[in-house]
Amino acid sequence: MKYRIFALLSFTIIYLSSCQKDAVAPVVTPNTVSPKVVASTTSLNQDTASNDTTKGYLRIQLAKDATNFSNILIDFNPAAHAAFVKSEDAPSFGGSGPESLSSLSSDHVSLGINQLPLVSRGTTVALAVNAKTSGIYNLNMLTISTIPATIDIWLKDSYKKDSLDFRLYPSYAFNLDKADTNSFGSHRFSVVLRKK
Repeated sequence: MKYRIFALLSFTIIYLSSCQKDAVAPVVTPNTVSPKVVASTTSLNQDTASNDTTKGYLRIQLAKDATNFSNILIDFNPAAHAAFVKSEDAPSFGGSGPESLSSLSSDHVSLGINQLPLVSRGTTVALAVNAKTSGIYNLNMLTISTIPATIDIWLKDSYKKDSLDFRLYPSYAFNLDKADTNSFGSHRFSVVLRKK
């Protein structure tokens, strides 16, 4: 119980401190998205290259509309570990709302706050998306803080075999179909960071 209170308090402090003027409001645009493409598995890239010295964070949101959303924080810290560490990360409490979003550690723990190093040759962070009902949802990049412009940030959709420059286009509308398990879960979306 003490750990859950600590994790919730940590998440609240980091979340509130990350609310900046550069936040992007969620955009809900019902694009037509075909749910018939096979997804491929995406996981955190455990590269043997050295860690980058970049410190910064991303705030990402899964939104159904302006009142139904789930936010996560991905915090890049050269001293952090890619695997789950209690003193660095906060597990996701997904499932309590109509939609849930989490990022996965290298050992596949669902996290609301994920601290990890940025790897020199590139880092891929898998996202787990879920919702209680089918429909159009948006993945929104709310904040990019202190990550240099020399690092590309892409949202990869393995299900649609597509990718999006998350810096230029901070909102991605997609169809989540509860009858099609490939349209949600931890194998569809990932955030890919790499130097230009």
